Amino acid sequence: MRVLWLVRRDLAAGPGGDTVQIAETARALARRGVTVDLCDAPEPALAGYDCVHLFHLDRLWEHEALCRRLRAEMRPAVLSPIYWSSEEYDRRGRTLLQRACVRLAGRRALADLRLLARWAAACRRRGWRRPPGAFRASAALVLRTVSVILPNSRAEQALIERAFGCRRPAVIVPNAVDSVCFSPPAAPWPDDREGVLCAGRIEPRKNQRTLIRALAGTGIPLAIAGAPGPGGAAYYRRCRREARSTVRFLGRMKQSALADAYRAARAHACVSWYETPGLASLEAASCGCAIVATPGGCTREYFEDGAVYCEPDSPESIRHAVETALSRGPSAALAARIAGEFTWDAAAEKTLEAYAMAAAARPPR
Repeated sequence: MRVLWLVRRDLAAGPGGDTVQIAETARALARRGVTVDLCDAPEPALAGYDCVHLFHLDRLWEHEALCRRLRAEMRPAVLSPIYWSSEEYDRRGRTLLQRACVRLAGRRALADLRLLARWAAACRRRGWRRPPGAFRASAALVLRTVSVILPNSRAEQALIERAFGCRRPAVIVPNAVDSVCFSPPAAPWPDDREGVLCAGRIEPRKNQRTLIRALAGTGIPLAIAGAPGPGGAAYYRRCRREARSTVRFLGRMKQSALADAYRAARAHACVSWYETPGLASLEAASCGCAIVATPGGCTREYFEDGAVYCEPDSPESIRHAVETALSRGPSAALAARIAGEFTWDAAAEKTLEAYAMAAAARPPR
């Protein structure tokens, strides 16, 4: 089988959880004899492929014209949406001015404006000329075009159905970890561990600044691994200004170094406004960290009662969750569940199942 994967152009230059998800799933599929070609061209050649795999429901300026081609040529296609609504973040997590704009313009208008702004930025880099339509209508076109969607959770599938009024055949493809790279150390917890680690891109949605505020004055060491995301430089500078001597910034780390950082920490805190569910938390749990998470996204579906949950806009809630996680320790049941269910081989098997469904389905018109 030969499959074309249409990915964002800055997949390597601006790494995120999707970078790992795409690379690891492609490697696992290759072990099963599937040829995966990654492409970021705006008008890719489609001949010779058994299936076309789209990523990111919200990159509509890239997908809209392509979906018209797929419909015209009646080619099998699937979509990994990697999507979650930013509604809670828009209402509660943005700056006062931004929240006022949300109230005045409304959620749909804000989504349309954000989509046009991202399209305009892409045009400067790539030369896309045709703007996408309204966000909801364009997303519905993409969903109607693909034969199968591959959400990371049942919660994501349900959200998409509610948000866009479009029910599609779905195969839940779990996010996963590399169990060889990310595994617990031989030493018992917590004898040789110290403090809290927060791994991920440094940006407002990831909420590192509130975590820094929550732990200020507690004496709990905090290490932040990651680099600023696109447009996140000013936020990163604010985080640095507010950080006390107990906070260290480790920068972007290679996988092996990040694994060592997980194994050195007693807990991992990801206090994002939403995650699907956050590869860093899965990796940290596999390495023997206690987990602090927020309920935004599909975190409860993955971590169940193996994490301590907090509210992202409450430093008091975050502080209490971190202190609880440090005293409770890691969840052996969660680590075992991750090792058994959330593997890249499992993700590859589910992806193959989706390809078979797409090949058997009648392509949408």
